Amino acid sequence: MEAENKAISKDLEWSDNATLTISIEGPYFPLAKFRKALDSFIDLLTEVDVSTSERGEATVEWSVDLVKSGSINITALARPVSDEVSGSRAASIIEVIARGIEQLHSEPVTPDGFNDQALKHTKAFGKLIDPDDFAEIRFRSNGWSHGIAPIVIGNVDEITKATHTFYGSLEGTLVSISVARGQQLGLHNSIEGKTIKCFFKDDLFEQAKAALRHRVYVFGLIRQRSHGPKMNIEVEELRILPSEEDLPSIDDLLRKLGI
Repeated sequence: MEAENKAISKDLEWSDNATLTISIEGPYFPLAKFRKALDSFIDLLTEVDVSTSERGEATVEWSVDLVKSGSINITALARPVSDEVSGSRAASIIEVIARGIEQLHSEPVTPDGFNDQALKHTKAFGKLIDPDDFAEIRFRSNGWSHGIAPIVIGNVDEITKATHTFYGSLEGTLVSISVARGQQLGLHNSIEGKTIKCFFKDDLFEQAKAALRHRVYVFGLIRQRSHGPKMNIEVEELRILPSEEDLPSIDDLLRKLGI
């Protein structure tokens, strides 16, 4: 079994053809546990993609690139869903996952790019570890390697139970509207670097539709991790803001001030 964990270098250059491999070692491989591991692997890739995309939508489609016999080794390869998606998008998703896995082993702090579901799926790997069957679960990509330890369970639990709420405002681009599971907006906030869920009432629905793809200001009750990013906001007020192209430049402001 490989025990070494290779930390990510800040200067590491990820290739455009990046892949992520999950390896499972052990004396016995129950099919039910393998299915849970595979589902969590797929869902973790998807959740980080959606959480870090500008429109709160999946940008790449993952496929199986390689399956090795002996121990279980499955390599996922991504393909952009459209020509608008950068060829390096998959590499950036994998880097977020790699840094997140490392962080969740060292401290109970929500990694950048991880939403609630990504935390849940990472925790699932920790729960699968058992010396009688899945003795080791490890991720590999482009020279980086890190095993999953049960400590991630406790760290994720501490993150998810430590939240607080407060009234405040957010600005960003309204990238999506959903009514499938209650009325939700997807607000891409450049400061948070993620798409934040915004819950809204019926009287804001028409206003929300008109604001789609625009920069907006929302005010309401914000829920935030004590050691992490903002999770969601119950919107009480929504306003459309001028587009960045319509904002005056610094030179324009200086001229108006006579400077």
